[in-house]
Amino acid sequence: MSKRYKIRTFISCTVFAIFAGLLFITNACEPQPPQNSPERAYNDSPDLVVGLIVDQIRPDFIYRYWDHFEEGGFKRLVNDGMFFRNAYFRHLQTSTGPGHAAQLTGASPMVHGLIGNSWYVRELDRNINVIEDVGSGYEGVGSQPDYPGEKSPNNMLPTTVGDELFMHTGERSKTVGISRKDRGAILPAGHTGDAYWYEGATGNFITSTFYMNELPGWLQQFNDRNLPQEYLTGTWDTLLPIEQYVESRPDNNPYEGTFPGMDTPTFPVDLAYLVEEHDQGPGLLNATPFADELLFELGVAAIEGKELGRGDVTDMLMIGLSAADAIGHRFGPASKQVQDYYIRLDRYMAEFFNYLDSEFGLENVLVFLTADHGAVYIPEYMSDLGIPTGHTEFGTSAGGQVENEIRDYLEQTYGDDFLLSYSNQNLYLDHEFIDQNGLDHIVVQKDIKRFALSLDQVGGAITANALNNQEFTEGIRARAMHAFHQQRSGDVVVWLKPQTHGSGTGGTGHGSGWVYDTHVPLIFFGYDIPAGQSNERVFVSDIASTLSVYLNSPFPSGNIGNPLNDFMK
Repeated sequence: MSKRYKIRTFISCTVFAIFAGLLFITNACEPQPPQNSPERAYNDSPDLVVGLIVDQIRPDFIYRYWDHFEEGGFKRLVNDGMFFRNAYFRHLQTSTGPGHAAQLTGASPMVHGLIGNSWYVRELDRNINVIEDVGSGYEGVGSQPDYPGEKSPNNMLPTTVGDELFMHTGERSKTVGISRKDRGAILPAGHTGDAYWYEGATGNFITSTFYMNELPGWLQQFNDRNLPQEYLTGTWDTLLPIEQYVESRPDNNPYEGTFPGMDTPTFPVDLAYLVEEHDQGPGLLNATPFADELLFELGVAAIEGKELGRGDVTDMLMIGLSAADAIGHRFGPASKQVQDYYIRLDRYMAEFFNYLDSEFGLENVLVFLTADHGAVYIPEYMSDLGIPTGHTEFGTSAGGQVENEIRDYLEQTYGDDFLLSYSNQNLYLDHEFIDQNGLDHIVVQKDIKRFALSLDQVGGAITANALNNQEFTEGIRARAMHAFHQQRSGDVVVWLKPQTHGSGTGGTGHGSGWVYDTHVPLIFFGYDIPAGQSNERVFVSDIASTLSVYLNSPFPSGNIGNPLNDFMK
């Protein structure tokens, strides 16, 4: 063997050894599946999807009350889940109906058609509720005889994640929506699921004949436990000593509303006294944290009664936690009542997660938490701090002022008030009046827009003609475009200035396109979700396609969202 060949052979073997060693080291450094997370087959999906939709939660509540949380609730979600800290709604009118629809249709109101919790219908000359099924003949089930039961998801035009999964699995998958609010249960349940909601007059959870003709046995048994009556024999006081609630404003202040029968918005709230002496019924529970504690109890009953997550396909449970909304509307986001609610919610979630873990293993349950909208600080409070708002005086409705001034302008300019309705930030004009008087629709829209922009409370306006003929990609006009449905919206869309809401009462509101209403938390947890955080701008409508990817299911029919699964590898 030649010397040259020996040297070449030595070099080749040495290079091979080095390469093999590097390959071993590289493979050893590759991210490995967590030891407690089994390898998933290509078409695997979770046993159960649980949606926690907290009505009116702002992302800053999680940071603000962090030191008061225990380890098993919000801290478990944030530390073990994927937290999207920069999630928004695309649409202008941020209320419960449009928000719930966006989450599970993956669309905005321009597609799903729910332009508010209610809106004006020209053919009926009145507003309809978002889940009102006009002329359907549906009746309440398990409710009082006079209950208005014409309720269904039929105003929501596209399919939901649950609908697509139901069809994809040969009608084996089950979806259940539960909430204190009817719309908070009906819309997340989709068109093919079951929905149950709270009747304040009786303290029972009910449904409508759209779904079934009698309550299932498991729900009748739950109602027979009379849990609301137990809560209403007690008192709502702070869970922790009130002196520790330094993150919120003084308990007694002039900006907050009160419970009927109470002179001040303060703790404690003697629920038994309000029931006995002020004729308050089970509906009193709605504005207390106990309404959502009751809902988690119902969630467990639904899982066991419907055998959710027990079959060979994925099931879904959507929980609309709406006590937060009622408390926020009455007391505002800086109140001690709101702080106590979230401290209690933290404990409720921890107990519920422990239940899911013991029943299924959280590696087999996909949980997401988000909101249907945020909320604004009480405008009168901000005004007193020197922050500009659109309110002119305490106790007045900014929206009502705008409507009155526009009606006066039409009377003076055109000789008649032909505004049919100012509903949901939409001005609906009488088209017949415009035609009969030889007026140009586009010119009239522009004229009213110009006048609206001259009003102190108004932050912006845009005509239906502009929304029909232009596309906006960013900013408040883009949100107006996403909120505009060509068949259901009005002729001019008007929005109020920042730090303004329309109610004019104690407590807070929502419904604007500003950040405090559109920015909400979005957290995925359990299943194969890794721990992490992202500041990437995402949208609540991205939830639907994200879930669909995890479920190996078709996207909802109107989906415009983008899957976030690549963030969670």
